[in-house]
Amino acid sequence: MASNNRYKIKTNKNHGGKEFTSSFHFVGKIKPVKNQEKGTDNWVEVPFYRLEEEGKKKVLEFVIETALSNDLKLKLTGKEKDFVYPYSRKESKAAKISWEDRFDKEKYPNDTYHLIDVEWDKIDKLKELVQADTWVEVKGKYSPFEFTDEQNRNIKGFTRTINYINPIVDGKVKIGEELKPIKVNEKEITYVCDFESPDFVEVNTFNMQIGIKSTYQNENDKSTKVNAAYLVNGVKRSDSRDLELVVYYKETDDGNIPLADAFATLNRTDFIEVTGTDNNRATFGWVDIESSMDENDPFKKVSSQSTKPKKERVVNGEKKGLEITGFVEPSLMRNFLTEEEMKKTVEIEREQNPFKQDDELPVDISDDELPF
Repeated sequence: MASNNRYKIKTNKNHGGKEFTSSFHFVGKIKPVKNQEKGTDNWVEVPFYRLEEEGKKKVLEFVIETALSNDLKLKLTGKEKDFVYPYSRKESKAAKISWEDRFDKEKYPNDTYHLIDVEWDKIDKLKELVQADTWVEVKGKYSPFEFTDEQNRNIKGFTRTINYINPIVDGKVKIGEELKPIKVNEKEITYVCDFESPDFVEVNTFNMQIGIKSTYQNENDKSTKVNAAYLVNGVKRSDSRDLELVVYYKETDDGNIPLADAFATLNRTDFIEVTGTDNNRATFGWVDIESSMDENDPFKKVSSQSTKPKKERVVNGEKKGLEITGFVEPSLMRNFLTEEEMKKTVEIEREQNPFKQDDELPVDISDDELPF
C-alpha cells in the first residue's frame, strides 16, 4: 500500500475505518425548490422551511443559482435526539449530555466544553436568512445516497447538506457583524450580484476525497468519467457509496498532459482528493435574428462587411454533475484502498448469508439523506 505522510485521512475511533470528507462553497441568489404534483404537469413551489412527521422533523430547503440558470438544490434536516456531545478542545474529548439539558452549562463537565450546533437548532438560526431573491454564501458538504425505489430501480445520487449561510453585502460576505472578502482561486474579488454583468465571477467550488472504482475516457470528446467510492461512517465499519464525476478534456499550452488524460490513468483502489465545479446548468449560444428589409430600403444592398446582425441568446444544451477541474497535489495514493473497503455493507451481509432476502439486509442510510 502506497502512503503519503503529508496527507491525512480521517479514521473512525471505534472501528478504525477510513472516512472521506467533502465540502462546497457557493455564492448566489436564493430561489424556491419546485416539485411536480403527482399525476399532473403542474410544478409548485416548496416552502423554504417546513415541519414534517407531526412536528418531529424540521426541513430547510432551497435552490441557489450560482450563475445564469445553474440551479443547485440545498437541504438541511433535523430531528430531536436523545443526547448531544459538547466537545472540549483542551481535553480533546466529548461529553454525553441529555437532549433537554443541552443548553444548561451547569450539566457540562467544565467550561471548556462547548455545544456544536445540532441540525434541529441550526435550522432555526439559518431559516431567518433564507428569503427569495436574496444573495448569500453557502458552505456545506455532500451526502451520497443509494436506495432501491418502488420500481426496483437502484437510485444513486447525493444531497448538498448545508453547514453555514451568510448574506452578501456590498460585494462581501457578512459573518456576524464583520464584512469579509470573497476568494476565488485564492484571489479576493468584489462579488457582483448580477449574472448579466461583464464583471460577474461565479463562486462555485467543491473539494472531495474519493477512491477510484474505474475510469472511462470517451473516444469522441476525450472526457473521462470517474466512477468513485466515497467512504462514510457506519456503526460497525465504514460504508462505501458510489459517485460519478467527470473530467472534461481541455488542451494545455504548457506542454503538460490534459487533466482528463491524467485521470484516465488512475486504477481501481487508488485514492485522490479532487476539486471542481457543481453543475446543474443550461448552456447557451448566440444565433442571428432574421430580419427583412423593404425592397426600396437603400441599405438593403449595403455590403455585409458594413452590417452587424442582431443576435439573441438561446439555450443549446445542459451540463450536469460534479465536474473535476483539479486535484490536491499531495493527495494521490496508489493502491490505497482494499477491495473489502470498497464493498458496501449490504454486499458483505449478502456474502455472509446468501439466503437472506434483500429487504432483510441492513441499509446504512438515514432519512435525512434522501432527496425528497
